[in-house]
Amino acid sequence: MAEGITTMNQTQATCDLPPRDRATSFDVTSITLCAITGVMVFARLIFKVFYSYTGKLGRDDCFIIISICVGLPCTIINSVGLTRHGLGKDVWTLTPDAIETFGRYFYAQQILYLFLVTTIKLSLLFFYLSIFPGTGVRAVLWLTMAVTGLFGLTFMLLSVFQCMPVAFYWMRYVQPIDGHCTRINLLGWIHGGVSTAIDVWMIGIPLFQIRKLELHWKKKVGATIMFLTGSLSLSLCKGHAQKLTEQSVTVVSALRLRSLIYFANSINPTWDELPLALWATIEINVGLMCACLPTLRLILVRIWPRVFGSTLRSASERSAVSHATNASARKAKLRMTSVDTEESPITPRLQETDTAYELEAKYPTWEDRDDTDNAEDVPIEDACHAR
Repeated sequence: MAEGITTMNQTQATCDLPPRDRATSFDVTSITLCAITGVMVFARLIFKVFYSYTGKLGRDDCFIIISICVGLPCTIINSVGLTRHGLGKDVWTLTPDAIETFGRYFYAQQILYLFLVTTIKLSLLFFYLSIFPGTGVRAVLWLTMAVTGLFGLTFMLLSVFQCMPVAFYWMRYVQPIDGHCTRINLLGWIHGGVSTAIDVWMIGIPLFQIRKLELHWKKKVGATIMFLTGSLSLSLCKGHAQKLTEQSVTVVSALRLRSLIYFANSINPTWDELPLALWATIEINVGLMCACLPTLRLILVRIWPRVFGSTLRSASERSAVSHATNASARKAKLRMTSVDTEESPITPRLQETDTAYELEAKYPTWEDRDDTDNAEDVPIEDACHAR
C-alpha cells in the first residue's frame, strides 16, 4: 500500500491536480455536536441532583457520565488527532509522519467508538428498566443488557487485535512491513448489522409495553405512531420525548452502514474514511442527546408548564384546582382521625423514577385511609385549613 500512495503522489504532482480538503466541515460538525451534547448532559445531571424529587442519580445516569467522559476526548481526537493529520485530505498529499499519526488516532478512535456505542445502549436499557416494573419485561431487559455488553466487549477485543502485530495497522500506509490484518471491512459490517438489529429489538420492547398502558386506545395508537415516526419537536411538546430515543439512534446507525463501503479497503483512507468518522460522531452524539430528552422535557415543563403541557402540576396548583372545582368534594364528609398535620398529613404522593421519566402527583382519597373507631366528620374546608 505504501508503494501505491507514492505512485499517486507522483501522478498528482505531474498532472498538477488541485488538493482536496474536507477537514473544516468535519471539525465544525464534530465540535458543534459535542457542545450541544455537553450542555444537554450537564443540564440532565444538574436537574437530577439538585431539582428532581429523588435528588439522586440512577444507573443510567452513571453510564451517561461514563459516555460523556469518553466522548469529550473523542471530539478532541477528531480535531487534534485526525483532521490535523490528514482526515478529509488525499493521503498522497501528506507526509509519512502525518499518515502514521493519523493511523494511530484512527485505530484508537475505533475502539472508543465501540465502547461508547455499548455504554449508550446500556444506559437506555437501564432507563427502560426503571420505568417498566413487570417481571417478564425486566427479565428481557437484563438479558438484552448481557447480550449488549458481551457483544460490545467481543468487538472491542477484535478491534484491538485486528492486525498482528498491532503496529501493522498504521505502519502499512508508510512503509512495507511484515504483518497481516483480519477482514476488517467484514467485521465492520457485522458489527453495524448486529448493532442495528439490537437497536430495533430495543425499539420493540417499549412498543410491546404500550399495549399494557391504561390509556384510551386512541392515545395508544398515537403513542405508537409517535414512537415509529416521531418528529423531535412534536415529541418534545407532546411529552413523548422518551419515545424518540432509541428510534433516532437506530436511524443514524443504519445510515452509518453505508459509510462502511470503503472502510479498511481504500488506498486513500484519509479521504474515503471521513464519512465513516462523521457518521460515527453523529451516532454517538445523537445517542447521548436522545438519552437526555426525557429529563429535558421535565426541565421545560418546570419552566413553561402551560406551553409544553404535562400530566404534572405542582401540588399547590392541583390542590387549588381540586378544591375549587370539584363540587362533589364539598358535599362529602371526610373521616379523619386527627387534623394534626404530623399525624395525618394531606400531601400528594410524589412518584418519580430514578431516570426522571415521569413525575406524577397522586392525591390519596379519604376512602384509602384507614378508618378508626374514633374518627370524626370534618368538613373539607376545615381539613384544608388545618393543613
